Amino acid sequence: MNKRLLPKSVDEADSIQHMGTANQAALGPVIRCLVWNIFKAKRSHWLADFKALTADRDLVCFQEAVVNAPSDDAFASSQRFEWVMAGSHEHPQSGVVTGVKTGCVTKPLKQTVHRSNYSEPVLKTQKLLLETHYAITDSTHSLMVLNMHAINFVSVKKFVDQLDQLSMALGYHDGPILLAGDFNTWSPKRLSHFIAMATDAGLTEAGMQRRVKMRHLNAHLDHVFYRGLSLMAVESLEHVTSSDHAPITASFKIE
Repeated sequence: MNKRLLPKSVDEADSIQHMGTANQAALGPVIRCLVWNIFKAKRSHWLADFKALTADRDLVCFQEAVVNAPSDDAFASSQRFEWVMAGSHEHPQSGVVTGVKTGCVTKPLKQTVHRSNYSEPVLKTQKLLLETHYAITDSTHSLMVLNMHAINFVSVKKFVDQLDQLSMALGYHDGPILLAGDFNTWSPKRLSHFIAMATDAGLTEAGMQRRVKMRHLNAHLDHVFYRGLSLMAVESLEHVTSSDHAPITASFKIE
């Protein structure tokens, strides 16, 4: 492939952008979440779904999020969420940057981007783990949010290498944790490695009723795991069609 047509890696120093304004001092005692691979916000009815789905949420984790794109104003003009965008790669012609984006009704205390050590074949793009921390009402602990888009089209060994990055981040935090995203667990081996990592870290999966999709190799790619939180409700919104992934809503109470 012509190198001029390949995505350009976003420089690590420029990978994080903040958009919008948070309107709360802290999270809790209930945290209402939305997790969604938004397919680069390309479909015409995405904006309407975005507004409806985020209207009552406190915390949002997007994968295949974009910046320098037509959807920018929806994030920049927000008077409810502060959005943290972590960019992985830039389209060589349009300048659109793709990555993961986390939004919250309170400002992040800190954020860190973990890039996969390996790149996906052909396009040579890295995948990201965005770590953000948020204040919790009446607590000295913070909530750690890990928004992950797992590496795809590579060997299980390279997939596990990114899980090792995730495991290391988990090991540094003794407060509540929310881990969510598109984990690309389309094979039994990938899923078993992910479950083993999560179990070792004391995480529990938010299980839900949902159908598998042929385009996802009849497997579930999107998941929500948690620790130090009580699950109140979780649902896969399969009627939403503005992405090739169904959004997930989940509500937690802080223990």
